[in-house]
Amino acid sequence: MKLSQAQNKLIEEYWMNIDDYRKKLKFREWELIENKTVDTNIGGGKSNRISDTTGNKAILLSSDENYQHTQKIINAIEKTYLSLDEDMKIIVNMRYWDKEGVYEWEDIADKLYISRSKVLRKRNLLIDKTAEKLGWM
Repeated sequence: MKLSQAQNKLIEEYWMNIDDYRKKLKFREWELIENKTVDTNIGGGKSNRISDTTGNKAILLSSDENYQHTQKIINAIEKTYLSLDEDMKIIVNMRYWDKEGVYEWEDIADKLYISRSKVLRKRNLLIDKTAEKLGWM
């Protein structure tokens, strides 16, 4: 299956914004776990909540679609990165993660002593690997 141009762009945005996704995940966890709401069980009846706090946390996090979606993106990026060779890691670091400047494909090709088209083929492979980890392929 071939990814659409929009899907390719979205995966590249996932790579560029991984730190934002990590922050978003932590905030969502805080919202679900720590941000306590007022008890609406005024009638004194038994609450349907489990008293096991670890169990409650697991249930809350596993049942929240927003949390699960963000977690899936982070896991896909991290697992894909760990499986990359050194050239691919250089591409990721220069193109997506370097906060100092934006490197063009030609700059990355020069750094790796390969052609621009070979760098782009490696980028396409990176996108495909990430899509597989996301379950898109």
